Amino acid sequence: MTSRRSARLLAKAASPALTPKASKVLKKPVPKKPVARVAAAVSPVTSASPPVIDAGVTHATLADPGTMEAAILYLKNADPKLGQIIDQTTDECSMSLPRDDDSDTSFVSLCKSVIFQQLAGNAARAILLRFLKRYGTLIDNSKASLLTDGSSALLITDFEFPTAQQVAAMAVDEMKAVGLGQRKAEYLQAVARQFNSGALSEKLLLGMSDENVSRALVSIRGIGQWTADMFLMFHLKRPNVLPTLDLAVRKAMCHHFKVPFGKKTPPHEQMVEMAQAWEPYRSVATWYMWRLAGTITQKTA
Repeated sequence: MTSRRSARLLAKAASPALTPKASKVLKKPVPKKPVARVAAAVSPVTSASPPVIDAGVTHATLADPGTMEAAILYLKNADPKLGQIIDQTTDECSMSLPRDDDSDTSFVSLCKSVIFQQLAGNAARAILLRFLKRYGTLIDNSKASLLTDGSSALLITDFEFPTAQQVAAMAVDEMKAVGLGQRKAEYLQAVARQFNSGALSEKLLLGMSDENVSRALVSIRGIGQWTADMFLMFHLKRPNVLPTLDLAVRKAMCHHFKVPFGKKTPPHEQMVEMAQAWEPYRSVATWYMWRLAGTITQKTA
């Protein structure tokens, strides 16, 4: 299921023809500054441990074209074998999800993540559109008549997502009427309560380290580590995230580094060690691992 989810994250999967005999990965990566790593399992945030903001720290973001350019150059030098994959991939690396809009807030992005969990893209988009037709706000009031005549002309982008206060106040039974399951409706409310109470906000999340963002999110019911990693990579566009719970990434890394691949192997710690040469740009390397995963057939051990 994780493999299918990661595949749906990308607009389309490229299939680069890989060179059979790629040069070995450099054993000694280019020196770099130490970077905090995001653990696969972290301690949940409690009322006694409020979110920690790194005061005065501006976190790097792949939204900056200069950061992306630096990441590509660094990875090609640190891992020549990955460099071949980068050169043979025609698509430009983009830390964006097809379902997201550039104007989405952190709250909206997390709500969309919940709605899309374990669903095919088309099914999830249909539910999201029904949710917005019932609870969202039309951006262009001239289209109001389309809401009553059952027109299919309205799109997700025609609506503003309801606020955290509004979602927190919704009745679960009414939310189920648009196609949400009981648990997903409750998960949306759990996310909304965090933002409505001020426990989380755009400013707080932007000011946190990767690890503290991860801790804050996985403490919310319905948000797991994989979802937190995707949020860090694709919404906050943090450059050094390694989603070790993603099956496709594990499969591709095993192929890339020539290590056995199994249902539970390699473990998180081994994957972090394997990816040391990619720091501080593991998010970008992960994007290319997803591309690589679509080109290989590898049985589990």
